[in-house]
Amino acid sequence: MSKIPAISEAAIKKTMSYRYAIYLVVALAYFFVYFHRVSPSVMAPELTTAFGISASGLGLFSSMYFWAYAIGQLPSGIMADRLGVRTTISIFVGVAGLGALIFGMAGSFNMALAGRFLVGFGVGFVYVPAMRFLADWFKSTEFATYSGILLGIGNAGALAAAAPLVVLMGAIGWRSSMTSVGIASIVIAVLCFLIIRNKPGDVGGASPAQMEGRPETKASTSFTIGEAIGMTAKSWNVWTIIILFFVWYGTIMAFQGLWASPWLMNVYGMTKAEAGKFITLIPVGMIVGCPLSGVIADKILKSKYKVVVMGAVGAIAVWIPMVFMIDKLSPGMLSVLMFLYGYFNGHFVVMYANLKENVEPAVQGTATGFLNTFVFVGGALFQQITAAIVAQAPVVDKVIATSGFKSAFVFCLVALLAALAIFFTQKKSVSA
Repeated sequence: MSKIPAISEAAIKKTMSYRYAIYLVVALAYFFVYFHRVSPSVMAPELTTAFGISASGLGLFSSMYFWAYAIGQLPSGIMADRLGVRTTISIFVGVAGLGALIFGMAGSFNMALAGRFLVGFGVGFVYVPAMRFLADWFKSTEFATYSGILLGIGNAGALAAAAPLVVLMGAIGWRSSMTSVGIASIVIAVLCFLIIRNKPGDVGGASPAQMEGRPETKASTSFTIGEAIGMTAKSWNVWTIIILFFVWYGTIMAFQGLWASPWLMNVYGMTKAEAGKFITLIPVGMIVGCPLSGVIADKILKSKYKVVVMGAVGAIAVWIPMVFMIDKLSPGMLSVLMFLYGYFNGHFVVMYANLKENVEPAVQGTATGFLNTFVFVGGALFQQITAAIVAQAPVVDKVIATSGFKSAFVFCLVALLAALAIFFTQKKSVSA
C-alpha cells in the first residue's frame, strides 16, 4: 500500500474556509433554479390570459423547463467532470438569465416557450456541477448533509416563487418580475466565475481524501464517456434509484410546480393570494426536510436507503387524504398537509447520496447527470400527463371540476406506490 503524504494544517484551513465562499454562490444560483421551476403555478392565471392558452397549453409551457433541463443533465455531468464546475455553472446561469429576459418580453406564446426552454436548459447545468463541487470539496461523511442544505436553499427559491412572487407581480406585473429575475441571474453568473474554483488545489488547499487520510480516487478522465455511462447503467441498484426518482419527482412537479394553486382556487374557491399562502408551506417543509434528511442519513440512521424509504412512505401517506378527501379538507388540515408534503418529499435529496454509494467516485458527475436526465423527463411527463387528465374535466364558469384534479392525483399516488415497490428490490450494502 502506497504511503499517503502528510498534508499541512494551513492547506486544510484553506479548503475549510474557501469552500464556503463557493458554496454560497452555488447556493445563490440554485435558489433561482427552484424559483423558475415552480413559478408557473402562481403565474397560471396571468399566463392563460396573456397568451390565450388552456390547461394543456399551461402544462406544455411549464413542462418545457423540464424537457430542456433533462436535455442538459448528461452534458452537464460530462462538463463538470472534464471542464470543471466554474466554467459550467458560470456560462449556463447566464443562459438562464437570458431566457428569463426573453420570457418576460415575450409577445407570443411561442416566444414564451423559447424563453422557458432557455431558462430550463440553463439552470439544468447547475445541480450536477454542484454535486461535483461537493464531492471535490467536502468529506464523504458530509455529502448528504450539505447536499440536503443546498436543496433546502433551493426550496427557499420555491418559497419565493409562491406568496412573495404574488406580491411582486401585484406591484410590477409578471413581465417586469421575470425580467428582474433575468438580470439578477446574469449578475450571479458573473459572481460564480469570479469566486468558484474547481479543486481545493487551485487555492492551495487539501482535498477531502487528504483530509480523511485516504488515497485519492482515480481521475475521471481515465474513463471515456461511454465507459462512465456504462458503469452507471449496468447497476440494478442505480435503476431502482432512477425509477423511484423519475416518478417521485414527477409527482412533486405535477403538484407543487403546476396544479397546487389551480386545485385550491378551483376546488376551494380561494383567491390567488390565499392559495399562495398555503403553497408557501410546501417549500417551508422542504427547507426543513431536505437538510434534516441529510443529517439523519449521515449521522443518525447512517443509511441513505432507509431515509429514502422513510421519505417516500411519508409522501404517499400525505397523498392519501389529498386524493380521498380532495374537496373536504379544512384550512388547518390543508396547512398541515402542505407542510408535510414538503417535508417528506424533501427526503428525495438523499437519493443522490444513495447513488454515490453505487457508482465509482470518478464518474460521480456523469452518473448524477445520467440520473437527472430521467428525473426531469419525469417532471416534464407528469406535468403533461396530469394536464391532459385535468383537461378532460368539465369546466363551468371557468371553474374546473374537482373530478379532474382527483383523477390526476390518483395517477400520482398509484405511480408512486409502484415505483417504491421497485425501489424495495435494491440490494442493500453495509453502508446503504
